[in-house]
Amino acid sequence: MLTSGIINRQLAAALADLRHKDRFVVSDAGLPVPEGVQVIDLALDYGVLRFTQVLDVLAPVLVLEQGIMAKEAKGQEPETWVHGRFPDVPLFYVPHDGKGGFKSLEHGVKFVIRTGETTPYANVIFRCGVPF
Repeated sequence: MLTSGIINRQLAAALADLRHKDRFVVSDAGLPVPEGVQVIDLALDYGVLRFTQVLDVLAPVLVLEQGIMAKEAKGQEPETWVHGRFPDVPLFYVPHDGKGGFKSLEHGVKFVIRTGETTPYANVIFRCGVPF
């Protein structure tokens, strides 16, 4: 039995399967997920599990090369949360809705980690890097 690290079986397996250039989402409680995309649902109630708590667990175990957020998040708490935990990951911004927007970019992601977060626009698409 593991004594530390990510003990959620579904999340640990999904993270172990990621490869260079794969994309995944960390989302708030309300983000719609496209049909066929795996959801790892960590939400227990509104506000529980927080977006920040999930980022805190992911930060030490992942190599990321890019993040995408809604332009509506720019200058807001969710942007600060992502930058604070992944300071070397460049963030790009797209509209939340519409063609080429955040929701349309969810198609093709490996999975979505759903949190209980209720702060608007607390959603990020991460693209994996490589550790060498």
